[in-house]
Amino acid sequence: MIKKLIFTIVIVSIYLTTQLLANDFENWKSSLITQAINAGISEETANKNIKAIKKVNKKVLNLYNNQPEFKITLKDYMRRNISEKRINKGKNYLKKFEDILSIIDKTYNIPPQIIVSIWALESSYGYYTGSFNIIDSLTTLSYQSKRKTFFKKELFSALKILDKKLIEKNSLKGSWAGAMGQSQFMPSSYLRYAVDYNNDNKIDIWSTEADVFASIANYLNKHGWNKNEPWSMELANNKKHDVNIKKKYNLAQLNNLNIFNVENKMFLENSVGKIKVIKNNQEEKIFFVFENFYIIKKYNNSDFYALTVGKLANKISSN
Repeated sequence: MIKKLIFTIVIVSIYLTTQLLANDFENWKSSLITQAINAGISEETANKNIKAIKKVNKKVLNLYNNQPEFKITLKDYMRRNISEKRINKGKNYLKKFEDILSIIDKTYNIPPQIIVSIWALESSYGYYTGSFNIIDSLTTLSYQSKRKTFFKKELFSALKILDKKLIEKNSLKGSWAGAMGQSQFMPSSYLRYAVDYNNDNKIDIWSTEADVFASIANYLNKHGWNKNEPWSMELANNKKHDVNIKKKYNLAQLNNLNIFNVENKMFLENSVGKIKVIKNNQEEKIFFVFENFYIIKKYNNSDFYALTVGKLANKISSN
């Protein structure tokens, strides 16, 4: 009898806790709707989309709370992101989309190989863009994460996308953290930098390559890309001691030293670069990085990412 009573008390307690949490979420959503409207989102869009979220998305929270914290070496990072298969695909896509990439290059001054390289790292050339409902994910993360303010800002940007009818709601899908499309733009970046390059009145970074490429190019252009200047180049292994790591060199000086494995004729020879050493117990890699390396980091603030984008771009554009 006592065991049965204890079991009943536990069940009732769980039920009441669940109800309290549900009520708290509903009250929070009501406040969120008011904030969204005050942020310039129409009442219809705010109500329709926020009220449709009935509960927090546990899968999103699990992914958020269980992000891997282990450290990876640059060698491992590059091995994961640069393979012969990926290089060959990149070369094929440069040829396949040569005309549109050439036009975009003339418009935004962004080299085709950089666009294709970022496309590769962000979504494996459009193969995987994420299947999470962006409004659902961002609502959950606005409610329960350590970066509530950031995710709420992105949620409101996503609602503005719907408010402006820039894309259909069913297409608004992406990663669990809110990155969208083949270019993996967060909603705020989509509003600022995404481009309807094929003029079909739809900014489609999910399935229209012209929009994807132009959006990546516009992002880099707006962040200060330097036309005809390099990004990053790795020194050949047997040439590491031919340079002073504390000194800056222009490209003409570096070319005379013959320390790279790539052709540099397309770049300005007065471009100034500096050494970046990536070193740990297992490896030492030495790169010359130029101003455009830091522009790539605006896309993803990681040395490993920017160096990998640069190396893949060098490889897919080489003969």
